[in-house]
Amino acid sequence: MSTPAQLQNLLGEIVRDFPSAQMEWDPFPSGVRVLYVSLNGRDFELDYNPKQGTGISENFEDTPPFIGHDQAFDSLDQALERFKELLASAARGETSSRTAAMALRDQNPSTT
Repeated sequence: MSTPAQLQNLLGEIVRDFPSAQMEWDPFPSGVRVLYVSLNGRDFELDYNPKQGTGISENFEDTPPFIGHDQAFDSLDQALERFKELLASAARGETSSRTAAMALRDQNPSTT
């Protein structure tokens, strides 16, 4: 299964606009595509599934594996715009902003 043009373009944009970013790209035969990007001490993940949509997350040292995404999108274009916003935030040196769910978990560690 081929990679959507929007994702191919995203890879080029990251290389051009964020040259210090470190990327890992995992294309799977099923059509699922996973992109990991580290930039200025922040770690991001984009998971594209042609049948289920696209999820994006900011991962932290204490983020448990396989908990789902911070945001999910039916529209690949909307997901890519949000992902680029996160990368731009990291490039500007802004600190990470944990989601409300992660903040609640941090405030109530006995509930995890």
